[in-house]
Order: sequence, then structure tokens, then C-alpha cells
Amino acid sequence: MDDMDDRGAAARDLERIRVLMERAGRFSHLSATAVFVAGGLAVLGVLLSWGAGADFSDPGSARPLSLIWGSVLVVALGQGLAFTMIDARRRGDPLWGPLTRQVAMAMLPAFFVGAAVTAFGVQTGQLEILPPFWSLAHGSSLVALGLFAGRRIQAVGLLLLLWGAGALFLWKGHGLRVMLGAFGGGHMLLGALITWKRPRSAA
Repeated sequence: MDDMDDRGAAARDLERIRVLMERAGRFSHLSATAVFVAGGLAVLGVLLSWGAGADFSDPGSARPLSLIWGSVLVVALGQGLAFTMIDARRRGDPLWGPLTRQVAMAMLPAFFVGAAVTAFGVQTGQLEILPPFWSLAHGSSLVALGLFAGRRIQAVGLLLLLWGAGALFLWKGHGLRVMLGAFGGGHMLLGALITWKRPRSAA
């Protein structure tokens, strides 16, 4: 009987160790609130672009589009970082630990591609390529993030990859609609999946 108890206790200990190791390798600082806010900012960016008469099919719109979407990006990144810091502090985890560095390195190539294509599009006046490539770059970054944060994140990344590819070949002249679908709808879907995936208090 003692041997059976010992074996049962050992099995439970191994299970606890396995769960702890899985948690240690899982990035869990994604904030559903931050993702929803980012989606709302994308919708606001589309509305401001429409209101300003700026469109990605018009090379003359480079200045207002750069101002609007550059601001959207800065505010979205800033609030995302703030919510991530709050979540890490609440959990007692380091903000810039080994796992966070791995996540950043995995996502960095996609951000670099997005930045390079943005510079090329603005320099050459080919603004219509930017929304499809931004969707492709963002989708690639989410697929990489999903390696650490779960398959649902990867699923959204794959949807954005398909959306970006479709936009590149079929809807290149509808940049604002592409932005609305990729960054408005995409973030809303991602936020909903994060909320569904874990308790509300962790959002």
C-alpha cells in the first residue's frame, strides 16, 4: 500500500512539474483590453483617413496617411506596453525576462519587413501595397507569437496572412477597407479569443 501511495505521490509531483514547465515556456502577458483598444484605434484611423479624403490609392495622400497611421501605431504600441507592464507586475513576473526576449526575437523579422516595405512604398509612391503588406507582416508576427502564446493566436495570424495575400492580388485598390478588416476586425477577433481563453481577471 505504501508503494502505491509513493507511486501516486510521485506521479502527482511529475504532473505538477510538467505544468510548471509548460507555464514557464508560455507567454501569458497578452492583454485583451490592449488588443481591443488597438482594434478601436485602427477603426479610428480608417475614419480619420476617410474624413481627410486620404486613400492609399492616391500617392498624394502620403503625408496625411503617414501622420494618421503613424499616430495610431505609436498610441497602440504605447498602450499595449502599458497594459503588458501592469499584467506582469500583477503576476509578479519580470517584464523583460528570457521568455519575453525570445518572443521579441521571433516577432522582430516580421516588424522589420513591415518597416522596410513601408519605407519603400512611401519613397516610391506605391502606397497601395502598404495595407496588404502590413497585414502580411502582422500575420507573420502573430504566427511567431503563437509559438509561445497558443494556437488561437496563430489562427488569427494565419487569417491575416490570407487576408493580406487576398488584398495584394484582389483588393489592392481598397486600402482603407483592408486596414479595417485586418487591424480593426483582426484585433477584435484576437481580443475575443484572449478573453475566451483565460479568466476575465487576467485580461
